Amino acid sequence: MKLQSSQFTVLHNELKSTPLLSWSIIKRLLWDLDIDVLEALDKIGVEHNWHFKYFIDRFSHFKDYTIVLVDTQSIIKVASKNIFELTGYQSKELINISCRSLYGKDTSEDVIFLMGVAVAEGIPYQIRMINYRKDNTPYMSDKYAFPIYNGEDEVSHYIVFQQEYDV
Repeated sequence: MKLQSSQFTVLHNELKSTPLLSWSIIKRLLWDLDIDVLEALDKIGVEHNWHFKYFIDRFSHFKDYTIVLVDTQSIIKVASKNIFELTGYQSKELINISCRSLYGKDTSEDVIFLMGVAVAEGIPYQIRMINYRKDNTPYMSDKYAFPIYNGEDEVSHYIVFQQEYDV
């Protein structure tokens, strides 16, 4: 079976004026994250004085989601251990590597472009796209991405909740 088609959706962009929620509040909502992921997020969150405009806790409570934190250049800063089942990479192998390393010949250039626009505008989004595992086999990835703001109300990172999408 050949994986086909991609999808890009803006999520709740009208919430742009929602009051910022501090990292100290958000991290309490993420109580059931793996401790190593929460500690890594906490270190970066404190360093950047994170604030959120979106409630993201619904995704963290589903253990089948892989959690990835990327900076605005799409460099992976944190990845949950279960990313191995999705990609074939150990989480530590992906730290400081571009998300683009998971793209391949069938990854949609249109979706890549739209993700870049969303990041530049600080817009949350949902995408379904073809990525590639370490062994170069394609898989359909379903991702929900939310901007994280620093103390100056600028987007500093995106938190991405992803899982394999059964075609």
